[in-house]
Amino acid sequence: MIESSAQTADEAGAGDTEALATPQPTPSSSIRRRASRVLVFALLGLTLVCALAAIVAASGFAGAQAGQREAQLRSTATVSASLVDRLNRGNQLLREGNYALAEANFAYILQYQPDNYGVRDLMATAVVAQTPTPTPTPTPIVTDKNELLRLLNASANKEDWSGVISLADQLIALDDDFEREAVSDLKYQALVARGISQLNEDEIERGLYDLDQAALIRPLSDRIEGERRFAASYQNALYYSGADWDRSISLLEELYRAAPGYRDVGRRLIEAYTLAGDAFASVQNWCPAAEKYAGAIALAPSERLEQKRRDADTFCLTATPVGLTGTVGTSTTIFNTANLIGRLLYSQFDPATGQYRYNLYDSNSSTSFETGSGAQPLYRPSVSPDGTRTTYSLFQDGAAKVVIARADGSSAPTVLTNGTYPVWGPNGYIVYQGCTDQCGIHIINPDNPSDVRRLTQSASDINPRWSPGGDRIIYSSNVSGSWEIYTVSPTGQFQQLTGLGATSGAPVFSPDGSRVAFVSNRDGNWGVYVMSADGSNATKLIDLGPQHPSWQSDQLTWTP
Repeated sequence: MIESSAQTADEAGAGDTEALATPQPTPSSSIRRRASRVLVFALLGLTLVCALAAIVAASGFAGAQAGQREAQLRSTATVSASLVDRLNRGNQLLREGNYALAEANFAYILQYQPDNYGVRDLMATAVVAQTPTPTPTPTPIVTDKNELLRLLNASANKEDWSGVISLADQLIALDDDFEREAVSDLKYQALVARGISQLNEDEIERGLYDLDQAALIRPLSDRIEGERRFAASYQNALYYSGADWDRSISLLEELYRAAPGYRDVGRRLIEAYTLAGDAFASVQNWCPAAEKYAGAIALAPSERLEQKRRDADTFCLTATPVGLTGTVGTSTTIFNTANLIGRLLYSQFDPATGQYRYNLYDSNSSTSFETGSGAQPLYRPSVSPDGTRTTYSLFQDGAAKVVIARADGSSAPTVLTNGTYPVWGPNGYIVYQGCTDQCGIHIINPDNPSDVRRLTQSASDINPRWSPGGDRIIYSSNVSGSWEIYTVSPTGQFQQLTGLGATSGAPVFSPDGSRVAFVSNRDGNWGVYVMSADGSNATKLIDLGPQHPSWQSDQLTWTP
């Protein structure tokens, strides 16, 4: 440890050849096995394989687990290039046995990402590898098979599972036919018992290894196999934490749905949502930050989180990004050919990254600002007229659900009905796409869910939005054979606004209800168009390029 404290993180990152050649203390067998617990991440498209198996020839522990833990993680806004470089260097040094320098690199990362559990484990491995351990007292080797069997049974009676496993391995090495069934049975029982015990003591990697070894003898019982799978999912989710928040959250959500009481998975999921929101907010990536905070609020409503969500949501729509790095905050001058008044939030697909960029167009400056990015077009929760509740759609129990929740986070979301695209109207009703006697656009009274009416009769009627006065609902549909824009009144009066045979969608009324913005590929490229509320005078305002793969889930937002 003296050597570790003498080398700074900057020295560790310098890649000095002489430093890399410094002799390191040779770890004991137990330390080597501990080193196998780490996961080597692959970030920014580079896959780094956990190669610690080279230093654990005796146990085979690392080799078995390394193959299970290889992962290629997407680059996210939460991991800068400099930290990725440090992670790569630290992993390389760890594999080479240069533990002091590896520890310094991991310590550098943790200054910026103190909650990165994967890096925490890597650093712990580097620290343990430098900690001297006493040399175990040599024990005589027993070669009498009957004596070994007696010792084996005695260890089993004392529930000394490590002793059972060691003695069973000795017997198998001497004569794998000697009392094969009895020895295998005892070893299986010991591996399962020790594995479950280690899982319960949060030694998850070691527990998984023992259970995997037991499964090589015979299949695990359904109960034990369930324990193994839950533990593996839990551990994988923690390894992704801080490096790929979306992946970590997805794994935790899957485990939470299957076993909400497992360990602290609920707390971990809330924490992942919150930390992901904080990470996006720290780089002023406000739109995805708001989404992540909303996910945390759905599980554990709190005023603190609700305030974070409100702030991020406000910035997502209205803030002018200043002093940002990279592409976020990039501004582009777009001449206001459509005479738009107000601000328009829209999404634009970037073929180079396969991601969507979220942009805010300000008519006052004729400038579009990039406010964030994500895998899908931005979808925003809808707020009730009095501002006290929100509605949005989530996937639950195998179906899309329309839910409502308190805007201040004081209550958990309540499922209203099955459906998608919910939007609160100025009249207090919610419009959504769903299926009752037939699929189509529906309106529902959130305070009396039995008060529901279907307005249209096609499953392709999607993405409805209210007019400011609540007298019309605008939506897109391909009921005519091509995707067009329509309106329908709450009393069932229809009007088709577009009809060029191209694809048009994501319609939204202007704040005064006199105009409509929508996306279309009518000239061969995608773009944002603005037209009068009766469908006349359509003018292209913003060019979106040749690709818009998720246009059906896109949502334009027009504010004053």
